[in-house]
This record gives sequence, structure tokens and C-alpha cells, in this order.
Amino acid sequence: MSPTALFLYAFLLGIGLQFVQTKIYTNRWAVKITGGPDVADLIAGKYGFVNMGQIGGLVDHYQFQHSGIIKRSTIKSRGKHSLITTETKVKWIQQQMVQKRVKRTDTMDQADTASFNDPKWDSMWYIHCDHNCLTDMNIQAAWRRGYTGKGVVVSILDDGIERQHPDLKQNYDARASYDVNDNDPDPTPRYDATNENKHGTRCAGVVAASANNSLCIVGIAYNAKIGGVRMLDGDMTDMVEAQSLSLKQQYIDIYSSSWGPDDDGRTVDGPGPLARLALENGIRKGRKGRGSIFVWASGNGGQSQDHCSCDGYTNSIYTISVGSTTQSGRKPWYLEECSSTLATTYSSGDSHSLGVVTTDLRQRCTDEHSGTSASAPMAAGIIALTLEANPALTWRDVQHIVVKTSRRGHLSASDWQSNGAGYDVSHLYGFGLMDAEAMVKEAETWKQVTPQYVCEENIVQTAREFYMFKSSGCSSQRLQQVVYLEHVVVRVTITHPHRGDLSITLTSPSGTRSQLLTNRPNDHSSEGFLKWEFMTTHCWGERPAGDWILDIRDSPSPRRNSRLQGKLVEWSLVLYGTSTHPYIRHEQPRSAPLLPEDDTTEEYNGSCDPECSEDGCEGPGPHQCVSCLHFFLKFKNNTRTCLSKCPSGYWGDKKRCKKCYSSCKSCLGSRSDQCTACKSGYHLNEEKNNCVTNCEDGYYLYHEENVCRKCSIENCMKCTSASICTECSDGTSLVGNRCQKSCEVGRYYSEPEDSCEPCHPACATCAGLESCNRCAEGYLMENWRCVSSCSQGFYAVQLNSDSTDTQSTCKRCDASCLACVGPGKENCSECVDGHTLLDGVCVLSHNCVDGKFYKFGVDRYLYRGECVEVCPQAHFHTVLKACEPCPSHCKLCSSATHCIRCEDSFYINDGVCNKLECGEGEVEDPEYDDCMSCEEGCNKCVLCKFSILSVLCFIKGCYKHCPAKTYTMEETMSCVSCEHDCVSCDEDECYCCEETLLLHKHECVERCPPGHTVRNGECRCHADCELCDGPEPNNCDSCSDTDHTLHNGACLAPCPAHTYRDSSKPYIQMKQNK
Repeated sequence: MSPTALFLYAFLLGIGLQFVQTKIYTNRWAVKITGGPDVADLIAGKYGFVNMGQIGGLVDHYQFQHSGIIKRSTIKSRGKHSLITTETKVKWIQQQMVQKRVKRTDTMDQADTASFNDPKWDSMWYIHCDHNCLTDMNIQAAWRRGYTGKGVVVSILDDGIERQHPDLKQNYDARASYDVNDNDPDPTPRYDATNENKHGTRCAGVVAASANNSLCIVGIAYNAKIGGVRMLDGDMTDMVEAQSLSLKQQYIDIYSSSWGPDDDGRTVDGPGPLARLALENGIRKGRKGRGSIFVWASGNGGQSQDHCSCDGYTNSIYTISVGSTTQSGRKPWYLEECSSTLATTYSSGDSHSLGVVTTDLRQRCTDEHSGTSASAPMAAGIIALTLEANPALTWRDVQHIVVKTSRRGHLSASDWQSNGAGYDVSHLYGFGLMDAEAMVKEAETWKQVTPQYVCEENIVQTAREFYMFKSSGCSSQRLQQVVYLEHVVVRVTITHPHRGDLSITLTSPSGTRSQLLTNRPNDHSSEGFLKWEFMTTHCWGERPAGDWILDIRDSPSPRRNSRLQGKLVEWSLVLYGTSTHPYIRHEQPRSAPLLPEDDTTEEYNGSCDPECSEDGCEGPGPHQCVSCLHFFLKFKNNTRTCLSKCPSGYWGDKKRCKKCYSSCKSCLGSRSDQCTACKSGYHLNEEKNNCVTNCEDGYYLYHEENVCRKCSIENCMKCTSASICTECSDGTSLVGNRCQKSCEVGRYYSEPEDSCEPCHPACATCAGLESCNRCAEGYLMENWRCVSSCSQGFYAVQLNSDSTDTQSTCKRCDASCLACVGPGKENCSECVDGHTLLDGVCVLSHNCVDGKFYKFGVDRYLYRGECVEVCPQAHFHTVLKACEPCPSHCKLCSSATHCIRCEDSFYINDGVCNKLECGEGEVEDPEYDDCMSCEEGCNKCVLCKFSILSVLCFIKGCYKHCPAKTYTMEETMSCVSCEHDCVSCDEDECYCCEETLLLHKHECVERCPPGHTVRNGECRCHADCELCDGPEPNNCDSCSDTDHTLHNGACLAPCPAHTYRDSSKPYIQMKQNK
């Protein structure tokens, strides 16, 4: 069995040290209260809260704020207000935490047909397709049919939109807008020097910039109403997202979002409970029951090898996830691959490609909008045209129309496949490039699709490499039966030591392969997946009945401990679709004809597929051939299809395509040593013909062909190419790129003589007669030569290491010095002509005078007798072209009285830097230039980075284990002091006292009370005694059990029935009554 195969029930698991970001709690709560707003107000006031109102469109969900709680804190709040949970009307409450969300844009270039008077019209290549684009999105054709977005309302959920922008003002809709960050109706962005809040305004222009107004650009739906929700420019919480996603659900038609969790290749995150509820309510109740349309950018983590299946927003069945392609139809560098992407629009990404032209902040235009951030609003605009053509479309109707009309065109991808319903689909582009004209034409005559059914299959677990599950589509349950698929979800719980090593594929009964997850090299998390849902659209239109194959693979990374094991805890298959065909027969999607539903079919007399042999066929498709001309591929449900050649991962054996070894991409046979090319994450060993994760010793990776080739240098153990060796075998040493015989210190190997010869006297070690590696004592290394003193333009430096090996070197002086005594421009000893030495600095022999600041077209400023192009940090340039210092503690300023950026531990107030002085019980938060509260009871504290190992906070430090005289409080991950004089304790009692004290009833006392004796540092008697004068069982003064009898200092148990105690004997004797 290949070590790369991950067995179900036996994944490689481990707990690696994984630092996570400190949680930041806010002073706001999301609360579900029944009984209406008046009840909510009453409960809020009772516990010190202020009811800030309903959360968006979520009925019975309210936003509470507590003024007595610090705005941001690293600890969850506790106190009397926590008693709100005892109220019977309170059904659910959650303190809000700050979440990280990023805008999905990248940085890029610029762009060039005419019919509008908007000045940037000629640069809008993605609309009029006049700049060599090979596939048109047919937006102008949709306009010619009379559709411009009129009557449709779109809202951009982002960092706000500039409602006064002259190209947006005409279509701006205040009813579709709100500022969630500042809780007011105006979504205008916050302006600053960096213009970081430009994102929403740019997205808005793509959708609905006005046409023929001689300004900027033309929006795709240039008569649609456009609104904006400012929600990204503040603390991002579940409540903020839910409020934004549920705003005016009966008024807003389309919500466009070009943001999400961090695209860093290691984050797995999605909507919280409130945001999920907002999405579900939106598709159930929005647009008067037809369902809100949620459009989402698929993500820009391609360079970080991210996979959008780890983004719960784009991975949701309720959102339309939109990817990007370049003008040339190639994959942009930022694009993520996943099976949840529904379709694609144009954006940036080619090295010389044109960008997306749109509106920009401060009432300007830009040609630098880019990434999937530009693609999502482009798709929202096309959907707005579609809704104008048919306002009665449901949210599922829109997704069906997108799938049915999107085109493969010239989009380049190696993984295009035709699914069982005849749709071309790719992990890069979904079902292809959106077609606006085709969508509005479909919408004009569209009949609403049949109701959605959900079938969740129960999985019986078995341990194997591939997992096959036979589905019936819930055929036995009438209200759950799915016959034609829409979305397919695989829900998994997996524990794993290095989550990024996992890859998951799902193969449908029709043979459609969905890559649910690929390896993510940057994901070092040991958290695995907890009930995470992977979604695929690639089976759209297929029948679900038959064998589904779940294949989970593990490619162990070098940094992982291979001895640690993991586990697939559970998984389930959820099928979404319809119980009857969603379209009328003559409106079928572009597909091969459906297989007949019974065996009573008429004889076929039409033409056969080109891959059928002379034996004929039973229909026009390649799966209906009697026999195949070239090759055939057999599926698990005993169906087959004819092919001109075997697909990747298979080889031809007497016309049948057989599967290669698991790590082979192509092969000559099924054994592991018959590979001709390898899958992603593997390399082909050219001599052994097997696929390996790392090239073994004596081989190097040839990246262009992804093969391991043998090092051609004799005695080389490791190399980076055929002629570059990096490590030699024993008895030889590396000289240049060659391995040669090792010589003793002070000698080198002479190839002509085939012997070890002495180095030059100035060399301690050498690679040749005059090629020193290290100098002898009294010499310095200068440009790989050993010299007795440094040349002009160099200065001597003694480099000390931890070992006894020290090396004196000559380093080059600063470029401003002719000669120097040390590093930098302040240690010059001689200057070049035209300069004068002044306090160790070489300056121009004359000062800059009036009219002499400008040289070669560049402004220069006077600073310490020099003309500089840029003033140094903490200085600003004046109108007199001189550098003057900023105010105290200021790093960047615009004048002597106005600071823009302060030094650490200072904050700006009206242009002045003030010391950030946190009070008692507070600690500085470097991320927000603010103070947050310490753990309860702390006078002073520092921020700890919490890991999955227990790191505990106490007074000023962080501890792995609590120090003496403290105990662990797990709820707050802190150490709490014991009672005075107690050495060892827990929350309830003391176990050990200081040496001079005694333990009595869990308290420390100076002496034992009467009736007790000292025993091992404790005041106690024998277990039988209540009071005593010694530790033995016969030293009792009274008994602990009331039914015992005290006799000669001993506590005696009662006599058994029918016996009495004979006290006349010198010992205790029981006598039986007669």
C-alpha cells in the first residue's frame, strides 16, 4: 500500500504546535428574545444593556451593547449582566468577536470602440470585446434587446460607496444603503491618506455607473439602482455580517460581496450562525419569497495555493461563486480552483492584460480594478439584466440559467470535462464564461424550476483507501427523492496533524470527478475539519442513483511527524435537486440526450458517435456504442463510454482504459514502477519509473519536466542540477560544483598532481594555490584575497562567532567616502573631489543656493548641508525646499504642528502625538492603538499568544505550568494565587502550608486546637476519633461515629445481634445470648 494513501479511519494525526491569533471580544452581544421589541428593551435595561435594535432582517434577533464593558478585550466578559441567560424569553445570546475579512482585489495595470460619450468607454474591452477577446459576454447584445437593469436593486456589501460620485449619483438608492460600522444611513467611505476604502465604490461602478453622461464609464446594468452597505471598515463580527446580508430583503434584489476569510492558504472559515441564518432567510423569504440573489467573489489566494472550498461563503449552495479569466482566456495568477465555482467573468491577470475600468474614490476614475473583486460585481450586473427580463425568477432559477447559458469558449484549462448531463465544467471557471444575451433570452420564456428536494444519505463506515457508496437518491422517501442533481455536499469531520497534506475527490455515478480539496502547503493547522461542508456544482443535471466514490489522500509534508496518526470521524453525502426534470423537454440544456427511463425504446437509426466501431450504436452518444473504435472507460455502475484516448491516470490495455497506480498521472501499466508522469505533489524517477514525493540522494528535481534525474558529478550525494553539487559523499569535499578528495587543513587537492598541495602562506584554508577560503593569522579577507592591510575604500572588521573560528575581513566603505574608518557615511576619513569632510561626513563643497534645488528634473531638499531627494524619517519638506523636523514622537508629518503617524506607544489626537498610557488593569493593544482590559484581578499584564498547548497568564508573564502558591483557572487560562500561607491548593481547598504552619480543616494555623495532635504537618486524629491526645487508634477522647463506644481510649463498633460485650475480661470478648 502506498504511504501516500490515507486510509479512512486511520489518517495520520498529530498535535503540532500551532499559534493562533488572540481572540478579541467586543462590548456587543447578539440576542434572540421572543415577545417583541418592548420585551427586548425591558430585559436589556434590567441587566445594564442598551438595545441597539433588530439585527437586519432577522426577526427576534437584537443587538445589545453594554457601556460598562471595555470595547475590545482578550477575555470573555463576566459579571452580573451574564445573568441575562436566566431569562425565559432569552433563547440564545452570543458575545461578538472580531473576525478577519479581506477584500478580494489585486494590483495591476491599465486598458482601449465607441457609441457612448463616457470618456472611458473605449477602454471597456470586456463589454464591447474589440480588443482581441475571443469570447464575448454579449452584454451589448442584451442592451440591444432593451435590458439595462431598470427596476432592479443591487447593493454592494463592502467598505462603503461614494454616493456623491458624479457617475453613481443618478442611480444611487438610499433605501438599499446603510452604514453598519457607524450605525447610520450614510454609506460614504471613511477617507484617509491611503485611500484604502476605495473597494466598494469601484465595485459599484462596474454594476451601475450611469451611461451617456460624459463621465468615466458605463455600468453593465446602467439603469439599475445601486446601494452600498459600509461594513468592512470596522470590527467584523457575525452580527455585522448578518445585519448586512439581511438588509431590506424585500427591497434589495442582489447582494454583491467581493470579500471573505483570508486567502492565505491556511485559513478555514465561513459564516457564523447569524450570517448563515441571514443567508437561509434570504433565499426563503427575500424578494417576496422568490429568494435574494447573493453573488460572491471566489477568492484571490491562487498564489498562496489556497482552495476556495475552505471558504464557507463561496462554498454555500445559497451563493453564486464567480471566478475570473484574463482577456486571453488564461488562468489569472490569483485565481483559486474549486468545485463550488458556478461561472466566470473577465478581469485582470495577464502580464500585459487590460484592467477593469470603473469609478474610484474622491470622484475619480481608475483602470486598476482587478481580481475576483471585479468579477463578482460584473456577474451581479449581468444578473440584474436577467431579472429585468423576468422579475419572477427565483434564486434557483437564476443559478439554473447561469449553468445552462455559460460557455467554455476559449477559456484555457487542463481539467475541462463533460458531466453526465452534457455540461462542460472546470474547477477554474465553473460552467464557463457568462453570456448576458443568452441569459436574458432564457429569462424571457423561463418556467420556474420544480421544487428543491434534499436527500441526506446515511453512511456506514469502513476503513479503506477509496470509499464507495451506492446511492438511491432517497427513492424510498417521496418527499426527499432527488432524481436530477443541482448541488452535492460532502460533510466531513477529520482529525489530522497537518491539514494542508489532505486532498479529497468525489466521483459521481456518471464518472464526473470533483476535486473537493487540494493540498495546501501553507496550512500547518492540526485542527482538521469539524463538520465542514465541501460543495460541488459539477454534477448539475446528473442522476444521483449509483456508486459515489470518495477518495481522501494524504501527501505527508517534510515537517510532519509521520508516526502521528489521525482519523476520519464521520462523513455524509447530501444531495440537492429535483424529483422531476427541471426543464420542459424542448428546453433541455446543451447536453447529450438523456438515457431512456425504461427498456421499451425504439430502434435507433441515426448517426453514431465518431468513437463507435463498425458494430453500430444504440444512440448518438459515445456511451451508446455497441463497441468502441479506440478505447473505452468503464464506470462503477457498469456503464461505459468510448474515447479516442485514455484520460489522465489511465492506460490502454486491449482497448480498455485501466487505472494507473495511485500516484501516476500517466503510465504503461498498473504497477508503481510503470509510471511515465506523476500527479501533482509527486516527481518521476527517470531510472526507476516510479513517483516519489522527494528525490532521493544522488538525484535532483528537474522542474521543467517534474522528474528526478541522477547527479552527473562523481561522488555527489546531493545536487540541484546535473552539474551543480551541494553535498559530497564521505571522503570527498565540495570545491565549486565538484566533489574532490578531502585534504587536511592548510592543503588543497591538485587535480593534475592527484595529491594534496600546501596553500599560499596567507591562507589558513584554500580551494587552490591563491584561492583562500579563510585567512591565516595576521591577514584579512578582501574580495576572497588574503591581504595584510585593507586597500583604500575598505575598512577592517573583526567578525566573532560562537566558536573559536574568527575571521577578519575588509568591508567596502560607504559610496560617499573615498576612505573610511567604519561603516556608514558618518565614518569617512577622506572624500572624493568636490566634497568636504565635516564631522566624518562627506558633504558638497558648496551649499545649495536659490535656484539650485532642481537637478535633472528631480526636486532636492536641503538637509544638514546636503541636497537630498527625500527628507529622512521624522522630517518634512517646507516650501523653501528644506527638511525640517517633525514634532516630538512623530514618525511622519505634514508640518511642524501636524503629525500623520506616531511612534509606537503613542496615538494621534488632532495632529499631536500623545502617550498611550493604559490604566491599572489594562494592557496596550498594538493592533488598534488602544488599551484593553487584563485578566480579572490583574494589576499589570502582557499579551500572551495562546497555542493549543496550555499557556497560562499570571501577573506579568505567561507560563506553561502555574508557579508555586497558585492554581490553574482553565476557563480564563490563568493562574490564581492560593490563600495566604498556603503552598499547594486548588479552587476549593488548601493541601499544604508553609513549614512553620499546620494544616487544619484545609486552613493554615499556628497550632492545633485542643483535642488534636500533629501528624505529618496536619492537625488530625485517627479516623475513629473525633478528639484525641495522640495519633494511635487507642488515643481517642471521643468517637467520630455516634454509635461507637469509647473503651480504654478505643472507639468500638456495636456488638452484633444476639451478643453482648464482656468487660470483665482483659480483652474484649463477645458472648452470645441464650
